[in-house]
Amino acid sequence: MAKVKVITDPEVIKLMLEDTRRKILGLLRNREMTISQLSEILGKTPQTIYHHIEKLKDAGLVEVKRTEMKGNLVEKYYGRTADAFYINLYLGDEELRYFARSRLKTKLEIFKALGYKFNDEELLDVMDRLLEKEHEFKTAISREIEASEEALKDFSNEDIIHAIEWLSMAKMGRDEESLELIQRLGKILKK
Repeated sequence: MAKVKVITDPEVIKLMLEDTRRKILGLLRNREMTISQLSEILGKTPQTIYHHIEKLKDAGLVEVKRTEMKGNLVEKYYGRTADAFYINLYLGDEELRYFARSRLKTKLEIFKALGYKFNDEELLDVMDRLLEKEHEFKTAISREIEASEEALKDFSNEDIIHAIEWLSMAKMGRDEESLELIQRLGKILKK
């Protein structure tokens, strides 16, 4: 199984963002599971889970890891094709851009609840552009990690994900536009 898999197809990203599929991928992060186990945990029919598993399989996100005989039945155990999936919501697809921006609006409400005052659109534009730059750098770094799987096999997924974060911050620290955006963010978000 790969450590990191970069997902760039907007249709696969949308497929992953669907609530039940997102939960399935989360459950399969820690162990292989059968459709009946997933069905029981998620409170959905086995047919519904099977439908979602098939979509995830077709997208290359899950696969059959092993099979076991249970009486006369063959039970398939499914697992993820990578320990971590990295998606970029800023690939030019308007629906994904809208989704990314709408997720930012929740942060604005948190800032307001904490007593910050700002122009919503100005802050949203700065945050949106900063996230786009961050995703750009993380995608490039994740591709580098994908290409270096063998060299990283002894490191935990958590450590690799943190390394991606740090390397992304380092790239942003060398990028003039990112630095300007961070300064603008600092000026906008102050009490």
